Amino acid sequence: MLKQLIRNTVISSAAFGVAAVLGLIVIPVIIRTWGVTEFGLIVLARILLPSGMMGLLDLGLSEVTTQAVARAREHRNWRRAGQQLALLSVMAAGLGALLAVTIWISAPYLSIALRVDPVHVDRFSQILRYTALANLVLIPALVWEGIVKGFERYNVLRLAEVGSTIIYVAGTIWASHAAASFEVVAYIYLASTLMRACLVFIAAFVAVVRKVRLAMWDAPIRRELFHRCALFAQGKLTGGLALPVQPFLVGLLFGPKGVGVYDTVVRLSRVSKVVIGLLTSALLPVASRLDERGNADAFQRLGEFGLVILPMFTVPPLMAAAVLSPEIMQAWIGPQMVPYAVWMGLSFVVPICAQYLAFGNVMFLTRTDVQSRLNRLMIYQLAIWAVVAVATLHMFDERALILGQVVGNAAILPLQIGAVSRGLQLDSHRLLRALLAQAVILAVVSLLLLKLADYVAIDSFWGLGLAIAAFCVVSWSLQYFLVLEERQRAIFTELGHRFGWAST
Repeated sequence: MLKQLIRNTVISSAAFGVAAVLGLIVIPVIIRTWGVTEFGLIVLARILLPSGMMGLLDLGLSEVTTQAVARAREHRNWRRAGQQLALLSVMAAGLGALLAVTIWISAPYLSIALRVDPVHVDRFSQILRYTALANLVLIPALVWEGIVKGFERYNVLRLAEVGSTIIYVAGTIWASHAAASFEVVAYIYLASTLMRACLVFIAAFVAVVRKVRLAMWDAPIRRELFHRCALFAQGKLTGGLALPVQPFLVGLLFGPKGVGVYDTVVRLSRVSKVVIGLLTSALLPVASRLDERGNADAFQRLGEFGLVILPMFTVPPLMAAAVLSPEIMQAWIGPQMVPYAVWMGLSFVVPICAQYLAFGNVMFLTRTDVQSRLNRLMIYQLAIWAVVAVATLHMFDERALILGQVVGNAAILPLQIGAVSRGLQLDSHRLLRALLAQAVILAVVSLLLLKLADYVAIDSFWGLGLAIAAFCVVSWSLQYFLVLEERQRAIFTELGHRFGWAST
């Protein structure tokens, strides 16, 4: 199971990493061809899809479906899975229809509320109507994706992801050279996303056609799924207000140009959070099966790995990118956005905090008591975000929302780590010692990198790559010897044997 988890994780991270890099490449193309305002309009249209703000309302359909399939695989109870999938499919179809009708009717009013200038109003409203129709397919596609994840066929998902991204990027570059109108980019994105959904449907159908027969659900199944979906909805609504909703709020307050600036500043940190978050994308079915078996020791080891060893690898590149934000912004977008580079560096605090919770948040989806505590802490985090953002809005404009999110994440992180640690029944003193040692090492190496950037001109992608790689190697080496205990280092030897990297 561990070997399968790591293989699926590597597949997911590599494939989405390719897709993310392609997505980053296309942003300067859009800004240089059509402008920051038009880029903001494209971003605003996308947030009304499940991958954006509408994801807050998806009731966790994908994750609940993944759990249902994983449990069916463990207990071979495919009849129960058929009932669950039938109810989830009906819920997804109803939700998709509701969102589509709502967006279609409200399209003209959204254009006014988002301060779209008169030149772009008609075209933006038309984009929103096509977005509404797309949700009729993309919301049910969440169930299809959950089925594929439940069977741990992540290679199919990532192939579809990379393929759709390549089509979008190629189409956008073509539109740029053809001097097409900006809304063509939005339609290309919708078409590529729908293509991905169709590929996922085919994979899901092939996976279940010989195992599952959809059947009418009974009351216990309805209550269980509604309870799980309600918990997911609570967590997504509270957590999502700090990410997908922010571009929408910026649009309401400052218009499309503010959205363009905001999205450019946070895009790299947000993409890095998603890419590194894929390290846990294959975890849910594994955690569900471990929990069903009652394997407490394996569950605890997996959780400790996520709290100590995962951040050891994932935080250093994020820290290096934060320190080198001015150099990255100059090389990526150009001099017009360099004044905002400090805010880009600050935005990396959010994915850094997320690394310490990535495993815990996914693992405890199988335990509703711990999930409820984490949801409450997310509400506190959201309250801090709102207070800080409102208090500084007049000083920093759209960047006040970034500041609020950073302060909220940093303030609540210790409480969240404590909740995960108690849920795993870990030794709190040993965990605190390890995390403090990590923090000291990263702070010292970051100061050295900052000094290096003052004396050496790092003005190319190759130079940035070398600097970040050197930072990571030094940080990883120091943490391996100064943070990890002997039993934790043994994990690497175990993995070497499992994958044939070490002699047996």
